[in-house]
Amino acid sequence: MKSSEFLPELIKLKNFRDIEISDIKVDSREVHEGDIFFAIKGHNLDGNDFIPLAFERGASLVVTDSKNKHASNVIYFKDLKHYIGIFASRFFGSPSLALKTICITGTNGKTTAVETFSSLCNLLGDKCAYMSTINFSKDGSSLEKSSLTTPDAISIHRNLYTAKQNDAKYLALEASSHGLEQERLNGVDIDYAVLTSFSHDHLDYHGDINAYQSAKEKLFLDLNPKRNIVCIDSSFGKKLYEDLAIKNPHTYSVSIKHKADFQASFAESPAGIKVHLKTIDKDLSFELKTISKYLASNIICSIAVLSLEGFNHSLIEEYAQNMNLPSGRLEKISKGDLIVYVDYAHTPEALQSSLEEIKRNHHEPLWCVFGCGGDRDKDKRPLMGAVAQDYSDHIVVTNDNPRTENQMQIINDILSGMDGHDNVLIETDRKKAIQSVIAELKDNKSGGVVLIAGKGHENYQEIDGHFFEFNDKQIVQSSMDI
Repeated sequence: MKSSEFLPELIKLKNFRDIEISDIKVDSREVHEGDIFFAIKGHNLDGNDFIPLAFERGASLVVTDSKNKHASNVIYFKDLKHYIGIFASRFFGSPSLALKTICITGTNGKTTAVETFSSLCNLLGDKCAYMSTINFSKDGSSLEKSSLTTPDAISIHRNLYTAKQNDAKYLALEASSHGLEQERLNGVDIDYAVLTSFSHDHLDYHGDINAYQSAKEKLFLDLNPKRNIVCIDSSFGKKLYEDLAIKNPHTYSVSIKHKADFQASFAESPAGIKVHLKTIDKDLSFELKTISKYLASNIICSIAVLSLEGFNHSLIEEYAQNMNLPSGRLEKISKGDLIVYVDYAHTPEALQSSLEEIKRNHHEPLWCVFGCGGDRDKDKRPLMGAVAQDYSDHIVVTNDNPRTENQMQIINDILSGMDGHDNVLIETDRKKAIQSVIAELKDNKSGGVVLIAGKGHENYQEIDGHFFEFNDKQIVQSSMDI
């Protein structure tokens, strides 16, 4: 494609040339002959530092957001970060216009909502691609591992194009607060914007809770979705719904606590929980393979989209109760009387929700094994310590992904939220922590149930800049001789 065809804002700028472009890149290591390299100053790295490498690899043009780069073939464009998604959309032929796009944000529940929407949509007969924390699927079945919750703007539009080429009708994607703040979803034509939940997280990046709220609001206020679906079970969600409903009549509420357009109530069932869901025009009843009402809430957000899209409600009921849920989301592993749950919960709200659900369904002593990530939001550590103590009978504080931070400093931050440590053990080696608790329960005739929280589906542990193979579920299964 000619550069003038998708970069009209740059035509009159110094060093612009109207030439044939092979591809567009933000990673200099991926540049090939005839590509454009977009050099963007990021939170941790500055793409401008890699301009020489991009030229070495054959870049025909470089566009920068840094004013002090004036080399030949380098075009300075101060609004590059805002426009890069728009440029990418044009380059790939505006693929989001050919798809129904569902963008899902929330402190917790994004992956569950995205992957279950895709699963249900495909079962109902319409091919749905998705982008989640765990995977990218171009068609709802084949998988590629994801490295970021919300990829860079070019990758998003490249994935949209790939989904379109694979005849997908829908695409669901996670919209993280980081991705929204960095405008990575610009250029996407959004059919549905969804909020699953809101609570304390990522304040290390955003600074305070108000800035974190503002980042989430960008999906609904700046990106002009056609329809909004908002879970109103947080004060932020309730206010966001009220504000959006004034501006857009196609705004719908979801709740497991309050009266709403999509309102759920629950009962126990052999499979997990039975859901009674009131929708706008029909009531649905189905069972889910989980004990978690909060996980069900995220699935209901997906079902709300399907309902509004006109899918058959009877088929939604049928397929929902046979659906497999994403890995590491309050996933139950059992052998005999020994029960362990592996969960991705890494915020105070998510940890509390998981512990509450386990206590509601089990009467044995409850063990909680968890840690907090290093180089991340420190303010939530004592909050998570307090939650663990309030809802657990026994606690083992261990490592999560300490990254480059001192392991004992993270643990001490967690302990600072606890009122005494009589029921608390410390084991920095996460594998040993898991193994020791399971060994204890094997020998303890009084029994118990375990929550291993924080990493869920992750298959690595990051320590001092190194990634080690590590999976909570595999360690649990090995310890339980499964």
